[in-house]
Amino acid sequence: MQKDIPLTIERLSEAQEKECLITSGREIQSLLQHISEHGLRAVLYYDGAKDFIITSLLEVDQEGLWVEQGADQQKNQRIAEASKVMLVSSLDQVKIQFSVLGVDSGSFQGYPAFYLPLPECLYRVQRRENFRLVLPMAERLRCVIPVNSPQAGDKLNVPVMDISGGGLRLFAEAEFTLGQCYAGCHIELPEMGVINFSMTVKNLVSIATKPGQMIQRVGCEFNHLDNASSVLLQRYVTRMQRMKMN
Repeated sequence: MQKDIPLTIERLSEAQEKECLITSGREIQSLLQHISEHGLRAVLYYDGAKDFIITSLLEVDQEGLWVEQGADQQKNQRIAEASKVMLVSSLDQVKIQFSVLGVDSGSFQGYPAFYLPLPECLYRVQRRENFRLVLPMAERLRCVIPVNSPQAGDKLNVPVMDISGGGLRLFAEAEFTLGQCYAGCHIELPEMGVINFSMTVKNLVSIATKPGQMIQRVGCEFNHLDNASSVLLQRYVTRMQRMKMN
């Protein structure tokens, strides 16, 4: 089963822009129609990509596209007033992203919606390798994992050694099993929010920390990281990268 692509904004180099750029109006309309027909999720970014809503494409025509509004009316108002927005979605495991100037607020088949002009160009971006953020001891996140173990209080609270859009590595005293799946996990990202996910243990390394005591380094892959969590995680990784550079 193919995994969902994190619907985060791709920062492209000049060479990548040339490689991924689509300018044919007919092709742009066809790609967006396929996204709409398959009911694929999208993320609409606004306020200089500082905020976003999870949405979907409702209808596409030769002039533009209808996009579902969010549940937060304050966010909807800010989107309607935005001078520029960016939409990111995916099709056949390839990321699709574009920006447009101006958004009209209205209704589509009786439901609140935004109308965006058809973009003059868009980018088809193949998924790239995830950057892995190594966390120093003082800044380690905690991964909360539900387990059926009275000794663990029905959940484990495990430090995270590093994390990326594809998975994470834990440093655990608890016993993990290769291939084991864990659902209902979450991590609180300081000052940003909580990401929710399921994961599978992909590799294990046992380390003797002192006589008679073993610690496991547990490499896990995300099975499902929803779009909102993907965006929050990408923001966290980017912020931590910038802090390390300053």
